[in-house]
Amino acid sequence: MAAERVVLVHVQNLDRETVYFSAGCLSLQVGNSCVVEHSGLRLGVMMGELDAGEGLVEQLEPVVRVATPSDIETYRYNQADAERIMSSTREVIAHHELPMHLVAAEYTLDRKQLRIYFTAPHRVDFRSLLRDLASRYGTRIELRQMGARDEARIKGGLGRCGLEICCHRFLRETNPVPMEMAYDQELFVSPERITGACGRLMCCLAYEHESYQKELIDFPKLGAQVEWNDKRGKLISHNIFRKSVTILTEDRERLEVALSEITVLRPGRKRRR
Repeated sequence: MAAERVVLVHVQNLDRETVYFSAGCLSLQVGNSCVVEHSGLRLGVMMGELDAGEGLVEQLEPVVRVATPSDIETYRYNQADAERIMSSTREVIAHHELPMHLVAAEYTLDRKQLRIYFTAPHRVDFRSLLRDLASRYGTRIELRQMGARDEARIKGGLGRCGLEICCHRFLRETNPVPMEMAYDQELFVSPERITGACGRLMCCLAYEHESYQKELIDFPKLGAQVEWNDKRGKLISHNIFRKSVTILTEDRERLEVALSEITVLRPGRKRRR
């Protein structure tokens, strides 16, 4: 008898999870669609296989079957139906006078659960709403509150770079991006220029942040008093790519000079952390 397999499956839900499942002895290949047990029956696509250690298979949820054309058709119908119920759900929310903004909805493949995503300015007591929705749709309802970054990840859109926003295209987790990352990269611009579609700082600020931190160790701090060719001034910016700095001289002249050519007279302020 063939050994049980552990496969990596990209679950076709709005959370776009990639999870390991026990595939048993199913004949499943990379790229095949399958039905998995993951908080209900869901459609997924096999992405790879893992050499399982002893006892791992028993801890994983199962792949139920290789997806049939009927499963794929049901998945598409459920997607369309979830879109249709959004308007009626908004009416129920308005009736209960709740400060909720609907983002999306999705059914499990077997339609035993309907998950509704929403945003709200604070925690919402939606117990009476939950009862009304369960009665209206005849299935178990899960209401899931999310933040602005998660809403952008689900809806998608174009970023300032002209490409589809990263969180929708490939990022699996949306992490906070503190303003310190912009300070470390010396992006002294209006907040609107570094704000993403979600209204928060753009995720791409984090991509090169570690590199900036490593490179800037060799640079004097901003505000340092430096000397270059008998000219004294204050260091006002760094260029880690050209290994140069910009100084504002005592004569109010801006000069970009090589890092190796300056002498630090008095250290500047500490960088923000």
